[in-house]
Amino acid sequence: MIIRYCRAAIFLFIILNSLISHAQKDSTRVKELLDKAFEFEASNPKQALKVYRDAYRLSLKANYAIGTFKALQYSGLVHNDNGNYDSALYYFERSKPYSKAAKYTRGEAMTFINMGNSYQFKGDYNTAVKLYLSGLKIFETIKDSAALSQSYQNLSALYTTLKNPELEVLYLKKALQFLNPTNKDQAAMLYGDLGLTLLNQGKIKEAFLNFTKTEEIAKTSEDPRVQFISKRNLGDYYTHIKQYDRAISLYEAANTLGKGHKVEQNDLLYLLSGLYFEMKNYPKAKAYAEQSVALSKEIKTREILYKSYRRLAETYDATNRPNLAYDYLAASMNLKDSIMNENFLKQISLIQTQYETEKKDKAIAQQQIELEQNEVQLLKKQNQATYFLVAILFLVLLSLGIWLVFRQRQRIKNKQIIALKQEQEIAKLEALIDGEEKERRRIAQELHDGINGDLSAIKYRLSGLEDSIINADDRESLSKTIAMIDNSCSQVRSISHNLMPGSILDFGLVETVREYCTKINGSHPLVLEFQSFGNPAPLPQKAETAIYRIIQELINNITKHSEATTALVQMNFHESELFITVEDNGKGFDVKAVKNGIGLKNIDSRVHFLNVQLEIESGETGTSFTINIDLKQLKDD
Repeated sequence: MIIRYCRAAIFLFIILNSLISHAQKDSTRVKELLDKAFEFEASNPKQALKVYRDAYRLSLKANYAIGTFKALQYSGLVHNDNGNYDSALYYFERSKPYSKAAKYTRGEAMTFINMGNSYQFKGDYNTAVKLYLSGLKIFETIKDSAALSQSYQNLSALYTTLKNPELEVLYLKKALQFLNPTNKDQAAMLYGDLGLTLLNQGKIKEAFLNFTKTEEIAKTSEDPRVQFISKRNLGDYYTHIKQYDRAISLYEAANTLGKGHKVEQNDLLYLLSGLYFEMKNYPKAKAYAEQSVALSKEIKTREILYKSYRRLAETYDATNRPNLAYDYLAASMNLKDSIMNENFLKQISLIQTQYETEKKDKAIAQQQIELEQNEVQLLKKQNQATYFLVAILFLVLLSLGIWLVFRQRQRIKNKQIIALKQEQEIAKLEALIDGEEKERRRIAQELHDGINGDLSAIKYRLSGLEDSIINADDRESLSKTIAMIDNSCSQVRSISHNLMPGSILDFGLVETVREYCTKINGSHPLVLEFQSFGNPAPLPQKAETAIYRIIQELINNITKHSEATTALVQMNFHESELFITVEDNGKGFDVKAVKNGIGLKNIDSRVHFLNVQLEIESGETGTSFTINIDLKQLKDD
């Protein structure tokens, strides 16, 4: 007995060790898939989503909740990065139950923050703020200071967009409050952002205090970016208080550090040319303006190019080279692509007057008169052209307005026609489904009360013969016959129940589906798992019946055609929505090829009746059916 017990214990240990090893392999494979998908996010988002979907399915199969959460969460981030904000929100919402199942509190907070980002990009700032604050509460509870700092920085950026400097400053200070003291580089950037905001508000002393904090960190930082920000911010400060020598020194140091950031370097070159011009150091003003022009052409920044051309024109004008000043001013105006106003004309007149200084006084006077006359004529022509353009624009806008009104009315009519057709189609579907359900009830009733009753009567009469004087062989045949009748009665009851399950009325949709899945598990080799999340909402009876029939038909197709070994039915209630997923690991099918099958037609008719969308994905690794139902749109019985 002792030897047998030891062998059994060793065998049990081997089995447990094998199961643990298998689970570890699955989780390791999920992590590999997540890393692989991350590599595709920037270069091939579609491939990244496909790999994340594989990680999701493997995580579900292995009951690896945190892997399921991350696969859904990262899928949402891919959609967010590509501007598909509604899809991103869908995946973030689906990930919530799995972060709770894995007891991953930080993941719950991350979901709120990521959803807040999506709503901010959509322009729904009120919802974004609420979500940010929800995430912040969780981060505060678990005392995740790094996440708190980053989240407050996100809020600050949001209020920068909303042009609310008070809240921008408030949340930048909170970001600094929760910042990890060892993260000096991020602290330097936060101090710099805070200083610029205060400088724009006219709070000079407070701004300088924050700029000096950035400078202290930059002295010991190995990150050139931090050093660049420090020099640049202090340069802005000294420019603001008109200490140009110090500003130039800081800007030139920042320019050396920012060689790899051409946009910022270009801006610095223009600022330096302006400071040297203010100090009447025209050679350096010209040199920096020319560098700015060259870099602007390279990186195609037309705004700074236009300004740099103008700076060159001003420099040449100041150094008494009016011909070049004229050329650069004309280039500046052409680049700006706008009609010359009165100020531009006066500058051209002045430059051309200076250009004629070598001529006699009489020629200069005559030239001035001609320029003034030309100016008057040009202004008249410009006014006439402006009036003509305004008149044409008014006519175009009037015609466009009339056309838009007509088109809008036509669209409204078309929508009304489409809505009416949809209502008629839904009414037909409703009548058809009602008729089908009534026929099912009638057949079920006939089977239960008719055939089942007759079989029971036959059994009763045959049972009475057992007491008769018959030989042993006949008695055995009679017993087998009665057993066959019992089996037939059970089959009739089962068929009657499938045709019209009474548990929907008694126990509701979720329990009816759960009971049906249990029944399939008991009568079929398929391993069918049922999951339900959220609080089931009360639904109209017709809608519950239609949803039950869809799930029943999908499971029926899996058992008949898919050759699957495992399947999953999942119902997720969230506020006013119901997400239904039916998946299997079968051989899959060509969706287009079998679209006209009777099973899918029955499903399609009920999907149209519910006015929802059915998404089908099928391949060699299995098939997935996803239904998203807006419970508010369901009709009451």
